[in-house]
Amino acid sequence: MKTCVIEIALTIPDNEAYTALTTLQRLGAVISDLQRADVWRFEAEDGYETALIDRVRTLETMYNPNKHEMRVRDRDGREPGEVWIDDLGHDEIERPVVISGRELPGVVRAVRYMGWRLFVSEGRPAPTEVVRSAVATLLCHPAFQRAII
Repeated sequence: MKTCVIEIALTIPDNEAYTALTTLQRLGAVISDLQRADVWRFEAEDGYETALIDRVRTLETMYNPNKHEMRVRDRDGREPGEVWIDDLGHDEIERPVVISGRELPGVVRAVRYMGWRLFVSEGRPAPTEVVRSAVATLLCHPAFQRAII
């Protein structure tokens, strides 16, 4: 079994991220930039990683090359300055994994997160305490979401 993490981010202006950035700054967060992306964590049978990546590129509701960039992460887990948000009690997509009406052969499990990456001056990732504060202040509603830092 192999874990494959795929990040899909907008290449066009992201108004939601901009609004969150300016709101956090008004609330006192010392951050210079905030990026948002869908982060998909797939568990696939060995040998299916390339087919999975090719298949995701064809799912218009997940990835549109005219407005998204797709990046396959080198490792499973968050990057410095990043938090993943998901809904409490969300249904993990399990076999057969069907997204946008299309089955993903070889994939046994899929989970979607909203990834927020925070930066301080000069493009450096925000320290964990800044990320925690942003999560508690705005990025996560604990009544129905959880944050993975």
